Amino acid sequence: MSAASVAAPPAPSIVDAQAVRPRIRGIDLARGLALFGMFAAHVGPSSDVGGLTGAVMFAASGRSSILFATLAGLSLALLSGGATPPGASDPRRTRLRIAVRGLLIMGIGVTLTAMGTPVAVILAYYGVFFLLAIPFLRLKAHTLLVIAGCWAIAGPVVALLVQSWWWGSSAADVVARVDPITLISGEGIDQLLVTGIYPAVTWMPFILVGLALGRMDIARLSRTTMLAIGVGMAFVAYGFSALLTPLGPRPVAGPPDASSAIDWSILLGADAHTGSTFEIVGGIGVALSILALCLAAAERLPRLTRPMVAAGSMSLTIYVAHVLTINVAGLDAMPGPPLWVLLAFIVGSIAFALIWFRFARRGPLESLVHSTTTALIARPTSLSADHNHR
Repeated sequence: MSAASVAAPPAPSIVDAQAVRPRIRGIDLARGLALFGMFAAHVGPSSDVGGLTGAVMFAASGRSSILFATLAGLSLALLSGGATPPGASDPRRTRLRIAVRGLLIMGIGVTLTAMGTPVAVILAYYGVFFLLAIPFLRLKAHTLLVIAGCWAIAGPVVALLVQSWWWGSSAADVVARVDPITLISGEGIDQLLVTGIYPAVTWMPFILVGLALGRMDIARLSRTTMLAIGVGMAFVAYGFSALLTPLGPRPVAGPPDASSAIDWSILLGADAHTGSTFEIVGGIGVALSILALCLAAAERLPRLTRPMVAAGSMSLTIYVAHVLTINVAGLDAMPGPPLWVLLAFIVGSIAFALIWFRFARRGPLESLVHSTTTALIARPTSLSADHNHR
């Protein structure tokens, strides 16, 4: 691995993977690209504008959040021991650290959602992903990939069946009345697991694939091989979906209408947030391709990629800041604003990150999550040591 691919840790990602090892610049570059893609989905022009801008907006929709989720799984792998799972010498402490971070991130996401933001906030879902990933930390890469593949096939079917039954059922009403997350934010545990826009039942394959990449030692993987596999997966998934979709009604993203029969043709589509196997496989292919390109670019063009690497290194802070800015500015957070709005968000984020890292090692929220997690994990150890001393 080239020395240029690793930099002194300016700040941790959402899961602070570099608490135990130097940061890999290519991962932060990919995370920055995913972050800006999510900006495009929220405050960028509509893809209907056509041309290069329209093509970029279309590509960013859905796939940016999939890249973000895949990178989250990769960061979990790095945090828990990389190619030597789980968590090097202290697996129990590593699992506890991930659980605490997951709960903290979920709390931040629930808070943002409770503010009534027009953005479909992903952080609460991420917190659930981290918690659900804990039982898989001990598994090897090939096992993780097999599970991810089976999940990508079964998950969409399970999601469609549960969603069709859930909406309008008495069980949904009961959960809505007693679920504290629903009472706080209006987006409850049922949505985080199955019925929401980023449900764990169809999004966990991204986490598992990212976890597998980390177990294979991402720094040593062939960029060319990763790119070829990614392009192949995307081509096959989107190609087959395009061939099969005309056989039925055009799939529509989102939960099915509870008043109608199950529309199985949804499983043939690959549009953003349809939750189909084709979308999952195609999204993973795109994520692998972008990650391979970002790893290579960060190694060969360290100075040119530094601004986006800086932004990707404090993705939690910038993500939250962009949601708050949308709220304060009164934006609709839907595709349609002029291009300069999107560019202003990107330039502002990069400028903030570059300035901040001149004085600190971590982003503001990254520091808060890190210090809180450290304090909560250290407390039981200290109490135990004190008890033994007595």
